[in-house]
Amino acid sequence: MKDSDQPSLGPEQGGSLGALATLAQRVLMVERVWPPLVFALAVVILFLAASWLGVWQFAPRSFRIAGVVLFAVACGIALAPLARLRRPAPRDVLARLDRDAGANHRPASSLADSLANDDGDPGTQAMWAAHRARLERAVDAIRVAPPSPRMAERDPYAIRFGVALLAFAAAVAAGPETYGRLAAAFDWRSDEAIAATAASRIDAWIDPPPYAGRPPVVIDFKTAAPQTLNIPEDSILVVRGDPSLVETRIEGAISPSDQKDEVPEKNRAEKRWTIHGVGKATILRSGAPVAVAILAVTPAGAPTIASTEEPRANISGSLTLSYHVDDRFGLAGARADFARPHDGAAPAPRTLAPPPQAALQLPPTANGAGDAKTTVDLSEHPWAGAKVTMTLSAVSISGKTGQSGPIEMTLPQRIFHNPLARALVEQRRALILDPDNAPKRVETALTGLAIAPELFDTPAQIYLGLKQANASLHDAKSDADLLDVAAMLWAMALQIEDGDASQAERDLRAAEQALREALQRGASDQEIRKLMDQLREAAKRFMSEMARNNQPDANAQDQNLQAQDLDKLLDQMEDKARNGSREDAQAMLDQMQEMFENMRSARDGEESPGEREMRKQIGELEKLLHDQQALRDDTFRSDQRDRTRKRAHNRAAPGQDDQQAQPDEDGSNAPDQGDNDADSSAKPDQDQADQDALPLDERQGALRDRLAELQRKLKSLGMKGEKGFDDAQGDMKEAEGDLSGDQGKPGKDGQGGKGKGGKGAAVDAQGRALEALREGAQGLGKQMQSQGQGQGRNGKGNYVARRTRPGEPPSDDPLGRGAEGDKGREDGPLKETAGAAERARRVMEELRRRLADPARPVDERDYLERLMKRD
Repeated sequence: MKDSDQPSLGPEQGGSLGALATLAQRVLMVERVWPPLVFALAVVILFLAASWLGVWQFAPRSFRIAGVVLFAVACGIALAPLARLRRPAPRDVLARLDRDAGANHRPASSLADSLANDDGDPGTQAMWAAHRARLERAVDAIRVAPPSPRMAERDPYAIRFGVALLAFAAAVAAGPETYGRLAAAFDWRSDEAIAATAASRIDAWIDPPPYAGRPPVVIDFKTAAPQTLNIPEDSILVVRGDPSLVETRIEGAISPSDQKDEVPEKNRAEKRWTIHGVGKATILRSGAPVAVAILAVTPAGAPTIASTEEPRANISGSLTLSYHVDDRFGLAGARADFARPHDGAAPAPRTLAPPPQAALQLPPTANGAGDAKTTVDLSEHPWAGAKVTMTLSAVSISGKTGQSGPIEMTLPQRIFHNPLARALVEQRRALILDPDNAPKRVETALTGLAIAPELFDTPAQIYLGLKQANASLHDAKSDADLLDVAAMLWAMALQIEDGDASQAERDLRAAEQALREALQRGASDQEIRKLMDQLREAAKRFMSEMARNNQPDANAQDQNLQAQDLDKLLDQMEDKARNGSREDAQAMLDQMQEMFENMRSARDGEESPGEREMRKQIGELEKLLHDQQALRDDTFRSDQRDRTRKRAHNRAAPGQDDQQAQPDEDGSNAPDQGDNDADSSAKPDQDQADQDALPLDERQGALRDRLAELQRKLKSLGMKGEKGFDDAQGDMKEAEGDLSGDQGKPGKDGQGGKGKGGKGAAVDAQGRALEALREGAQGLGKQMQSQGQGQGRNGKGNYVARRTRPGEPPSDDPLGRGAEGDKGREDGPLKETAGAAERARRVMEELRRRLADPARPVDERDYLERLMKRD
């Protein structure tokens, strides 16, 4: 073979090698052209970045010229290699193909070789043909790789990418001024010419008010034709230019702005106008109009607020207001203003204290519009209790104010039950509202309140306070002196009514209000948790104070239920607030406030001493019924054990006298361990253990004595004797005799019992005593209702009052008795039945149902059988 010095890549080399050579030649050209173009482009991008950063805007003319020339030279240097660019030589093309082939014997270059000693030898020709065929197959398998200019080797620090990132940031910073800043690099005019051009430029735009949330509106100077611009009310028109050349003509509801005009540059000034309504602005340069703006204004409008419900006065003296607020752009606040009703033509009467105001909460919406409810406490304000006119007002974020119609009402005040405290509060209000005429009347009233303190149980310190207030009022020379007297009257009223109890209530209300405001403004979870802890502590102090102020015989179960309900409500409220349900948390706060106000109502409605004593005796009657029922159950179980032992003894020794099975000292045989286990579930409560340890007859005698004492106390309270209680006395005495006679002992009155009936007869007598007690309780309840004492706070007769949890079903049995045996037939669910026959049928059905239950104890089923057999 013979290598050619410059291989030929013409058509004679074959179609496959020729096509590959053409493609490889183009790839080589791209690899040689690409680096100079990239570097030149990097120089251009760097120039754009410098321009967009504003380098040329404030540079002198010589610096701008030098900068442009410098960048041009750098660009030329980057493109210089292109001037020396030549087409790739065939040897370079074949070398590129051999490199892409990945073979060691250079198939592309070898295919371009020719035979060195072509003497026509057949063997040599055959070998050469076979060699070329193998090379052609190798060349056919070559795939030209894409261009690889090796920019990473030429630019190892990737400066080209840094320049592109810088240009992007500069373009963002330049915004709409990209073209102007770029053009400044080629503005090679003199500084004087540039200043003259800048002075003739006019900029004008309209700034919408902040509450609208809209971008500025630029006035177009490309045409002098009128252009209509829709803008919100109170927008600001700004015109910037040379005051000697620029003039602005204003028409319509447009006035100079309160904002100070600015002078941003030399020979340039800003003028500002506030747009209140529809108008027209014409901008002139050297007397010729260059822009005309027709201003179509969208009014902001005043917010609206209206009451949705009648103002509600709460028991604690607070006031609940429900209202609806609305505005186009959003609300900034709302409040309730109070004033004394008066003729509009006459001046408002003078008062010592300003009229009350109450901030109203906005709905928890994005713009503060919607329905809302606010509870405000004005019960301690000097105007509390006076007739006033209330007006609701709302302020929008645009600064507009809207008002509701006037609502006449009486301002709620704190309820004072003590007559003296109530009188002092009335005199304080009169002194505040009519300082010109009331002092003489108030002085006379204070003199009357201080008469005969020993007859009206006026405390010494209050009596001295009345004297001091009277003297101060007599010597008052100014409004400040009258205000001091009013403050003294209020302090005495609080001391008379509450003593030191009002501080805990004020702390509770402050904690409620602080939490409500935090939920309204979307406070952080940490702040909400802190306020919840403060509210929890204030609520506990308030409930503890109420418990201390309650009477010793107050219902401890009710207090425990209230404490449990409060803890549960506070836990749920905290969970709702933590989970983002702020509206639900506010609703629960309203529920808790209502619960506290109900508790305050219960506290304010305390019973008189006579009513408390009557309630105490009713409680004793309920306990007596319970204890009599327990004694009857114990007597029945003891009788059943005696019968069981007797039957067992007769089976073991048929001829043995039955009297060997003597009862124990307590009136019953001592049961074995199995009897103890069977009877353990039927034992009375632990708090009755001492009483249950007495013999049955002594227990029955003690109950009879308690009933006699109860009757005596009821008569001392003015109640008439009840036949049911008298019958119960006789039945109890009979049962006591049966029990004592069964044990061979005399009765409690020293006489021997009948001794014939035994425990079975005692059970019957005790049942009649229970029925008689219930009839007596019913009669007592009717007496109390006729005297106005029978209605408790829950609206029921005290003798049947039993508070349950909300939603708890009644636990009355078919006999009409409550869970504690404290209801008679007429108070149970049978009172609405058709008559005695229907009641008897229902009772028999219930007895049959219980008797058919195999899970019931044997002694209970024996008792039910006895009831079924009775006539």
